[in-house]
Amino acid sequence: MALTPKINVIAGLDLSEMDHSLIQYLKLLATLLPLNKVVFFHNIKQSELPEAFKNPEQLTTIANTIKKKLGATIPGLLGDQLAYEIEVSFEDFTELAFSKTAKRKESNLAVLGNKQNLEGNGGLAHKLIRMLPFETMLVPETYNPEPKKIIEAIDFSKYTAKVMQWGSYIKKHSRLPELSFQPINISKLSWKFFPGLSNAEIRKNTQEDLKIKSEKWARLYPNASPLKVIPAEDKNIASALMYHVKQEKADLLIMGVQGVTSVTTLFMGSVANEVLYLESNACLLFVKHNIE
Repeated sequence: MALTPKINVIAGLDLSEMDHSLIQYLKLLATLLPLNKVVFFHNIKQSELPEAFKNPEQLTTIANTIKKKLGATIPGLLGDQLAYEIEVSFEDFTELAFSKTAKRKESNLAVLGNKQNLEGNGGLAHKLIRMLPFETMLVPETYNPEPKKIIEAIDFSKYTAKVMQWGSYIKKHSRLPELSFQPINISKLSWKFFPGLSNAEIRKNTQEDLKIKSEKWARLYPNASPLKVIPAEDKNIASALMYHVKQEKADLLIMGVQGVTSVTTLFMGSVANEVLYLESNACLLFVKHNIE
C-alpha cells in the first residue's frame, strides 16, 4: 500500500465511556503524525434491533440521532484542527462494515480503544488488526496525555525496517520536544529452554547473544539509538517485552505484525498476538507497511 503524505484515520467508537478517551487521544496523535482527516465509525448489528426498528425510516432516524449526539461531543474533545466525519452503519458483522468503510474513505490508519479498566473484551480490535490491510493503533483509556518515551520492538525480521520507518516518521513530524525513542530486542535465549545448563552457562550464552545483536544493529542502523537487548529469562517474548514497556513507563510501543485481509485465514505473528492479551497503559501501534 502506498501511503499518502497525510494520514487518514478511521476511529472505531462504541458509544461507551471509552469514546471520550479515544477522541481526546486523536487530538494528541495530531502532534505526533500529520493527520489529514478522521472518520468516526460506529456500527449497529441490525439483527439485534427489535423488528419495529429495522425499517429504512427507523434506521435513518437512529443513525441521525447517533450522529447528532457525537457531533455535539466530538468538537469539544477533538478541537478544531482536524477535519472529521461520522459514519454509522447497520451490519451484522462489524469488522466487515469497518473494513468496507475504511476502504471507501481511503483510510490508512485505524485507531481503536484498548480497554483496561472499562467493560469490554477487545475482540473486535483483535479481529481488525488481523484483517485490515494497513496499520492499527490501540489506545487504552489510561494513556499518558503527555507522552515522553516510544519503544521500537526490534526482531531483525522484515518488520524491523517498517518499525524504524514509522519511528522516524514520528520523529520527523512530532511537535513534542521531549519525546525519546528506544529500540529494544528481547533475547530469545529464554532460561526455560535450557534446563540442562547451569546458570553460569546460560548467562554466558545470553551475553554472546546480546553482543552479536548489538553489533548487528550498529551495522544496520549506525545513526539510530543503541539497541537495548533484554534477556527474556523465565518469561516468554511477549511478556518480557510488555514487562519492559511497563518498567520504562513507555507511552507507545511500535511493533511489526503479520496480517492478511482474508476473513477465513486470519493469522498474526505469535508475539504480536500474545501482546494483545496483556494489560498495558501504553498505546500499541501495529505496523505492516513502510511509511515512506
